[in-house]
Amino acid sequence: MSTISESPIPREPHQSGVLPLWCSGCSTDTHLHIESIQAQTPRPSQRLAVFYTCMSCGFSYSHPATVQQAAAILNRRGIQDGLLEFGNHYFHCGEPIGEVKTAVRSFGTPQSGQPRSRSSPPETLLLTKILRCRCGFEWEIPT
Repeated sequence: MSTISESPIPREPHQSGVLPLWCSGCSTDTHLHIESIQAQTPRPSQRLAVFYTCMSCGFSYSHPATVQQAAAILNRRGIQDGLLEFGNHYFHCGEPIGEVKTAVRSFGTPQSGQPRSRSSPPETLLLTKILRCRCGFEWEIPT
C-alpha cells in the first residue's frame, strides 16, 4: 500500500499539543509519506509519535499526532473509518489490533444441502485471520 498522499486532508480543529501533519517547505500535506508510527509513553488518548517525509522537497518531521491525523494520510484510498493500516499492521483506538484466531471460509458450497456432483463448481477455501481491538471491535481479513 502506498503511503504517498493523493489529496489535501481536511483541516482539523486545533488540538492542544498536536501539530498538523504538514510540510512547511511546500506549505501542503499533499506529498507526505509516513515513515514510522510509535505509541507514546505514557499513552495519552489517541496520540502517536509520527515520523514523516515530504516526497516533494525532502523535508522530514517528527512530532505527536492523533490517530485520526495519521489515518487521514495513510488511508487516503481508505480501508474503513477509524481503522489505520500501516504495512501489515492495523490500529484501532490508537493501539495495534491483535490477531485472536484464524478461520477457513468456504465459497461455492451448494446451498441446497445436496451432495456435490462432479459437475458442481469446485469449492474455494479462503484462510482468514480475525483481529480484535481491546475495545471489542473485530475485523476478519484474508491472510
